[in-house]
Amino acid sequence: MKPRNLTLLLLLGGYLLSPVVFGQSTRYHDFASAADQYFNEAVNKLGIPGLAVTVVQNDKTILARGYGYADIENKRTASGSTSYYIASATKPFTALLTALLDDAGIIPLDDPLLKYFPGLKTESNLDLAKIKIRDLFTHTSGIDNDPLGWRVAYSGEHDHQTLLELMKYCVSNKAGYGKYEYTNVGYNIYSIILEKATGKPWQTWMQEKIFDPAGMKHTTALISKAEAESWLLAKPYMVTISTHEIQLRKKDNTMHAAGGIISTPEDMATWLKLQLGNGRLNGKQIIPEKIMIACRQKLVEMPEAKRIFQPSHYGMGWMFGTYDTEEVMHHFGSFAGFSAHTSFLPGKQIGLAILINEGLVGSELMNMIAAFTYDYFLKGHESVSVHHEQLDKFVSQVKVMRSRVATGTEQLNNRPWTLSNDFTYYSGQYVSEKYGAISVKGSTRGLNVTMGNMQCEATPYTNEESIRVELIPGRGQVIQFVTENKKPVKLKFNETDFEKID
Repeated sequence: MKPRNLTLLLLLGGYLLSPVVFGQSTRYHDFASAADQYFNEAVNKLGIPGLAVTVVQNDKTILARGYGYADIENKRTASGSTSYYIASATKPFTALLTALLDDAGIIPLDDPLLKYFPGLKTESNLDLAKIKIRDLFTHTSGIDNDPLGWRVAYSGEHDHQTLLELMKYCVSNKAGYGKYEYTNVGYNIYSIILEKATGKPWQTWMQEKIFDPAGMKHTTALISKAEAESWLLAKPYMVTISTHEIQLRKKDNTMHAAGGIISTPEDMATWLKLQLGNGRLNGKQIIPEKIMIACRQKLVEMPEAKRIFQPSHYGMGWMFGTYDTEEVMHHFGSFAGFSAHTSFLPGKQIGLAILINEGLVGSELMNMIAAFTYDYFLKGHESVSVHHEQLDKFVSQVKVMRSRVATGTEQLNNRPWTLSNDFTYYSGQYVSEKYGAISVKGSTRGLNVTMGNMQCEATPYTNEESIRVELIPGRGQVIQFVTENKKPVKLKFNETDFEKID
């Protein structure tokens, strides 16, 4: 029998075994020391607010720490218990839920969509008898629905009935049925089906089937829960000319099944151990092993992509790729103000989660942190210096990017307005059945545009009677006003007409 306690081991005189335990412990300590230096250097040199990193091996947490700030303005430092929005790293959680509910016979994965939407006529006359529930999770359903995705991820203008009505706007995507094309819509449609069939939203099911059984006490799909319990929520930032907090915030109405979880580094350690242990935690089988295995099958080929891990296949919420010679399962997430990374090497029993409250520089930085971490465990401490050199190169690239953004912003701000009337002339409420409402409020200084949870100050655009908006930070879009008899009657946005109602 292998003793578990080092003190007991020494008392029993098992000195021949102790160097193995001591050596492993020393390596973990050495990694933590090297990681602290690298991660702190990344935060300071890049000017990002902060980040958090979780590393586990087998059933041991090696690292679960925060670096920098969760909230710069109030000087609230990031830690292992800070909550971060994980964006599309939500998908493996939701896919696991679907496998559990399939096993329980609640929503069978082989059910056709027609079973849940009888009589539904879509814009592209999709064959809902052919498309199965499981197709929604492997990105092979062939379905797109931008109005649905926009409302659940950005504006938050919806309730369950509205989402049911939006299903008629489902269209064929470019890939077509049976071929991989990454999208949030499949997961969103499943959440509609789940609530329609059971009367309970996907957030409640996630809490009951995954978060509670796994003991993930600071993981939720409801921002209101975190706020009510006074969790430290990392604020979203963006590194452009300066590092600034962005206005767009996640609320309950934009926490959706494809990207709607907040978690902490400590809870992500639990999630990774659950994966490495095939559903087993602390000696107890939390999720049936057969369910975990079912989620980790290579179900569909992915198009070749030149990025970290070189993904080749997709399963139920997981991508399959390689790092060095090791198979790696992974899923990332990105949203305005946040970047998230989850991955693990089954062969080495190592898992990694990276959470960053910045959505521009963070997307590349998390790849660098992943390479730093895996190289350390696969190649040893000698790999560290190379990553510091790469970090310095990235810092230089970010400086160039900031300079270009500054120049571009100055050019945008110096554009002349092409509006033919005073700003107040365009004030009003404009409505689209597909996308909801846009509120425009003019003042002597400019135009404020609001769409559900999103709002921004408009800037000039080049077309007559048009403005530029960044309802999603970092993503410029155009609003074109249409007038008749010297009055605004509608606007065009997202290639859609919004009729003025007041």
